[in-house]
Amino acid sequence: MKKFLPLVLVCFLSTYVIEAKSFSSKTILQIETPDDPPATNKIDLFGDLVLSAGPDSVEAFLCRSYVQVNFHQNFGYVNLTLIGETGNMVYSGNVNTAVQHTVYIPIAGIPSGNYTLVLDNANGEAEGDFAKQ
Repeated sequence: MKKFLPLVLVCFLSTYVIEAKSFSSKTILQIETPDDPPATNKIDLFGDLVLSAGPDSVEAFLCRSYVQVNFHQNFGYVNLTLIGETGNMVYSGNVNTAVQHTVYIPIAGIPSGNYTLVLDNANGEAEGDFAKQ
């Protein structure tokens, strides 16, 4: 019985600490999660890349501080570019969609305005326009 009581006490205290830590992180981290983009901010993509694989094979969402691009199919290497309304390139990168299915393009530091997201590879191109507030 003497050994059982400390074990129960340790379990109780460790549960309390874990719950307190979880509670504090929930109250502090009130941010939009990259895994859950708002469905109302979907960027409509048009072009060969999307049409050849199906309308939901690539999706893009505008969030507060990033653009999220989801690849639901392997397109190989894809170039991602953000172009401003004056034609200036704001972001450029590429992704191997066989390995990485979701890409987050940071837009927190760019000014408000109209932008075009361009996705292209050897098989085609897709693009969609959005407005950053």
